[in-house]
Amino acid sequence: MAETDRRVAFVTGASQGVGQAIAERLGRDGWHVIVAARRREALDAVVAGIAAAGGSAEGVVLDMRDPAAIEAVISAAAERHGRLDGLVNNAGRFSGRRIVDTTLDEFRLNFIMNCEAPFLAMKAAIPAMIKGGGGAIVNISSVSGLRATPGTGGYGASKAGLIHLGAIAAMEVGEHNIRVNTVTPGSTWSPTFRKSVEGKTPEEVEAMQKTGTILGRFAEPSEIGDAVAFLLSDDARFITGVNLPVEGGAYWFRGGNRLIGKRH
Repeated sequence: MAETDRRVAFVTGASQGVGQAIAERLGRDGWHVIVAARRREALDAVVAGIAAAGGSAEGVVLDMRDPAAIEAVISAAAERHGRLDGLVNNAGRFSGRRIVDTTLDEFRLNFIMNCEAPFLAMKAAIPAMIKGGGGAIVNISSVSGLRATPGTGGYGASKAGLIHLGAIAAMEVGEHNIRVNTVTPGSTWSPTFRKSVEGKTPEEVEAMQKTGTILGRFAEPSEIGDAVAFLLSDDARFITGVNLPVEGGAYWFRGGNRLIGKRH
């Protein structure tokens, strides 16, 4: 496949975990993947892995807390390739403090990373997509944006905002043949999540999975990547404004447990 024939996707937070899995899946699907993150060494490893699997990729260093850099890097990528067909807003931040223990700066940083940065990335990508005749955007939210969980005030609120922002964007750009959807993962075996359960026994982790989802397990990063790849593909050409939970039924399972508990 000639380089000019490849669709081009820009994936943020792609140096590990879910972002890496998304980039690798898109590489296998024939996209040219621009992987963006803050750590050059990690980016180089992801790019090398995609290339070794027969894909095409490049890495760009990008701090999603820098508004000017977001616009400059995405615009430059679109100009360099003469097209931008896909954008995945995966980079984000998790805060695990209760409201009374959360500083205003910490609260704001959740919104900067989880809502403001995707807004700026979409703002930079949409003109290039319009110029190219269309495209697809996928924002990565969280099940915490769907249900209230103690200790996730800033995180949950910002992820809920991202879901709503995506729906509004879909309404605004549909006339330009641009689709905007959201994928909402639950607990996923990313490096960050694995670190959060390091102090637990295997039995405790197994219990968490059995009591946390209908399917009795947590997601692999590749399973989130599969959902994103579908929404970016032509198979989803008539799907826009959708929030797709990819969480093994965690939302309904936990909600049902709470209701049952109240009855007894």
